[in-house]
Amino acid sequence: MTTERYALLTTRELAATYGISAGELEEQFHPDELVRVNAATNGITPLGVRRFLSDKGVSYQFRVIVHTTMRGGIGKTTSTISTAVRSAQYGFKTCVLDLDPQGSSSLALGAVPEEDDPIFYDIWQRPEELLSDALVTLSSHLSILPSSLENALLDASLLNPGSQKKAVKGVCDQLRLQGFDTVIVDCPPSLGIAVISAICAAQTIVVPVGSDAFSLKGLDLTLDEIASICDTFGLPHPAVRIIYTRYDQRENVSHHALSRIKERHPNLPLTVIRTSSEFSKALAAEETVFSRYARNSARDDYDRHVSELLGIVQAPLEQEQ
Repeated sequence: MTTERYALLTTRELAATYGISAGELEEQFHPDELVRVNAATNGITPLGVRRFLSDKGVSYQFRVIVHTTMRGGIGKTTSTISTAVRSAQYGFKTCVLDLDPQGSSSLALGAVPEEDDPIFYDIWQRPEELLSDALVTLSSHLSILPSSLENALLDASLLNPGSQKKAVKGVCDQLRLQGFDTVIVDCPPSLGIAVISAICAAQTIVVPVGSDAFSLKGLDLTLDEIASICDTFGLPHPAVRIIYTRYDQRENVSHHALSRIKERHPNLPLTVIRTSSEFSKALAAEETVFSRYARNSARDDYDRHVSELLGIVQAPLEQEQ
């Protein structure tokens, strides 16, 4: 059985991506890259997946993916941790950078810091000295820099524009030097100075959105602010993706919200995550939808999102629901 806390990518899942049988796929792996995870399923080690996908042309170039929105309670943390766990399963050496003082990602991943444990607020000025001791290793390819309430003080300590531009980027650069190739940032639900610093470091920004009017307005404001921040600091604009969480095809409000998003932002990649009880079950167990092997809509939708986000599969031109 696997010792990976957050499970492994299965041969069935990877085979389906490339339209072949699990048996055909398994012939392309070394025996030590395959792990029996249950009576009917083989998993693939992250190193094995990385070798296979690299041969298929998937890039493991360093990237920073920031999750930010002005509206709380719409799945930002769920998106962060689901993306991080699946990225690790796909062989990306992944670190979650939790900037939210509420520490929801840290709590969900079972990495709540003790009172004296260092967090981003403590280490951002000297990451080359302090970062290693602050990281919590969750599995071979997944780590986290946890958060606590002290990160609420970041806005006061990042008043200098130079610090705003470099704080998160400096930590991410150090993570790259330590061998990570993917950093997933969970921001607080605001557009405070800590979020500005995260935007300055991002290659990709994922904006979660829900069905309510406040959430849709928050999407528009967030997109405007991303552009304004990059222009102010003279930075290239990051790629932006929208992830519509908790879509319920039985409700008219969901259909209307989806239509409005497509109408207002037709050129932005959009992933729709169907509502599912699996999210609450996973969070209650300090897991994600990728911590177990059962198929469900939540797992399928986030897998599609992560596969497109990381360039494992090409995003379709239009996603029909």
